[in-house]
Amino acid sequence: MHELSGTDAGFLYFETPASHMHVLGTVVVDRTRKPTWGYDDVVALLRERALLAPMLRRRLVFGTLRLHHPVWVDIPDYDPAEQVRRVVCPAPGGMAELAAITAEFAEKQLDRNRPMWEALVVEGMADDRAAWVFKIHHSATDGVGAARLMGAILDLTPDGRTPAEIAQAAELLAAKELPEPGVLAIARHTATGLAMWPVKALQVVPTAVKAVANVVSHQLGSTDTSGGAMPLTAPRTPFNGRITPRRRVAYADVSLADVKAIKNAVGGTVNDAVVAICGGALRAYLEKRDELPSSSLIASCPVSTRGEGDSSGNSVSAMFTSLATDVADPLERLKAVRQANVVGKSTHKAMGEGLVADVGDLLPPNITTGLARAYSALRLADFHPVVQNLVISNVPGPTFDIFFAGARVCGLYPLGPVLEGAGLNITLVSVGDRIDIGLISCAERMPDLDDLAAEFPLAVQELLDAI
Repeated sequence: MHELSGTDAGFLYFETPASHMHVLGTVVVDRTRKPTWGYDDVVALLRERALLAPMLRRRLVFGTLRLHHPVWVDIPDYDPAEQVRRVVCPAPGGMAELAAITAEFAEKQLDRNRPMWEALVVEGMADDRAAWVFKIHHSATDGVGAARLMGAILDLTPDGRTPAEIAQAAELLAAKELPEPGVLAIARHTATGLAMWPVKALQVVPTAVKAVANVVSHQLGSTDTSGGAMPLTAPRTPFNGRITPRRRVAYADVSLADVKAIKNAVGGTVNDAVVAICGGALRAYLEKRDELPSSSLIASCPVSTRGEGDSSGNSVSAMFTSLATDVADPLERLKAVRQANVVGKSTHKAMGEGLVADVGDLLPPNITTGLARAYSALRLADFHPVVQNLVISNVPGPTFDIFFAGARVCGLYPLGPVLEGAGLNITLVSVGDRIDIGLISCAERMPDLDDLAAEFPLAVQELLDAI
């Protein structure tokens, strides 16, 4: 068995009926060269690749009385077909209809007694297309880990992988199998965890004190911390507050070459340009509704702390950054975002990457779950200062053609969780010559998500016209 880290387990504890802690991906394929592509092809591939992707065949086992973190165990002879359903896309079979299917799929929590993932094969789309919609719990993986999981499923050629390649990889993974533990093993695991809690608490205190001291010292000693963003200082917008289980999904894509041209105009990184584009799209969206705050929106951006070869669980922290939505000029907004990202990264570095994981190890399961549910039920997100307006995640992807069950992938749209207080999540991934953008929101907080998605190409063009 393999114990979940505190960070991994925290995604289980903080899940509520309204805030679902799973991530999704929509993979759109071109069936031109494989017109029969569908459910049978996907199931056959998953049965083969379950050997290469252990999380497809693992389930949770909770500790005695749920007093300590759960563990992952393997399910012997598990058939991944049990987790896959076939649906037919309603007419006219476009991306809007696919988004509606995905939104309904996102509204349902995963069954914790089964492997923590599910998938849909969406057939009947227009233009010789079909889709695979994948949902996996955040306790199993983060954004980068999900990308690596997709790497075990997707291929570089339509022919897939040879039996020898599958067998070689499966042999390496066989040593990592996690058999079902007995009652005594689970009790021992719980007792050990409880016994170690005071030791971990004593270790976390100096780490937390050092992190605070480092941040204060950094703020006082830095020559320029202007433009930085801090949690609990974000303005309130219509998509901030208590959320419901209902979701909206929308998709957009922009040219990677255009984004790089924008980045090159003022320096910085592709991520700087991406965040500035998000800021431009949100500014236009809110301005058209006469709801643009006078101060800038603030985003929380996940930061991967994953090491090479580490593909499971969560290795992630977060930084806060300004979207400079209070700046009208697009180039000045880009420069402001670049500065905010520099400050955010340096503040994050000063705090240290391990604090989130260390604190997560101290979370008591039952108490944390109860507090999360009470927070949601009492609508507390409507009353305290806004922590962040939204979450923006930018995940690097492949720069070449990829294939799924023999069909070329022509769209790859990730979708992150929607959090209490921040009813909007924007996740971007670079794929080939474009950046695919997945947007997901609370349906009550932001019902017109398509309007925001339509602003992304316009935000890119606004910056291109300004450079």
